[in-house]
Amino acid sequence: MVEEHPGYRPRRERRTGRAHRDEAEQPARRDSARASAPAKPRFDVISAFGELLISAGLVVALFAFWQVYVTDWQVANAADKQVAQVEDLFGAVPNRISTDERTSPPPAVSPVSYGQLMGALHVPRWNQMVIPVREGTGHDVLDTGAAGHYPTTALPGEIGNFSVAAHRRSYGSNFRRIDVLREGDPVVMETKDAWLVYHVTRYRIVAPTDGQVVLPVPDQPGVAPTQRLMTMTTCHPEYGNWQRYIVHLELHHWVPRNTGIPKELAEG
Repeated sequence: MVEEHPGYRPRRERRTGRAHRDEAEQPARRDSARASAPAKPRFDVISAFGELLISAGLVVALFAFWQVYVTDWQVANAADKQVAQVEDLFGAVPNRISTDERTSPPPAVSPVSYGQLMGALHVPRWNQMVIPVREGTGHDVLDTGAAGHYPTTALPGEIGNFSVAAHRRSYGSNFRRIDVLREGDPVVMETKDAWLVYHVTRYRIVAPTDGQVVLPVPDQPGVAPTQRLMTMTTCHPEYGNWQRYIVHLELHHWVPRNTGIPKELAEG
């Protein structure tokens, strides 16, 4: 038996207000922990499709950059070498301006095999740009940085329609500035024996299927030609290919190559 002192009370276990609160808050804490736990990732079809579109857009952009700019750098040296080959094939030109301008029939140009050099095209309006010209218009020709001669059309200087094609963008971008040519502008075709000076007569935009632009008499099938014409063709618009930009020219005069360069090329 325990003797109790006056005022002494045995300790009893009792729940304090804090203990009650802790017990009451435990379910809420568990709920909060479950709510703050990271949710399991779920496959989102829309997000995945969006990422695919972004990736595809990046691939297209990189391909376009390569197609437009990298290919230009790739063929720059090759095009310069082809122009140098023209002088190797035809011989050096006297370093003077020729005054020997003729309107008689120019010297005949011998046909060459597919892919072979046949001369060079000089365009004063394009900062005296010089473009090698090869036989044929396949990609294996145009992708070398050259303009290509349509094999079924007249040879340079002949009666008929001497017609050439070139890339507007990529692989040299030779005809990129075709839209700045205006009526009366000279374009000079250099052959083994002559400088053939053509003048622009008109320009237009047509469908890619309009092959009549390179007929002996453009747009007039079956008509016999009487003039010495030239046609330049390329893609349109500049960064597209769903149309064609066409420039028609007519031979104005020619200059014997062994007498010097024509005045049209003097500034270059």
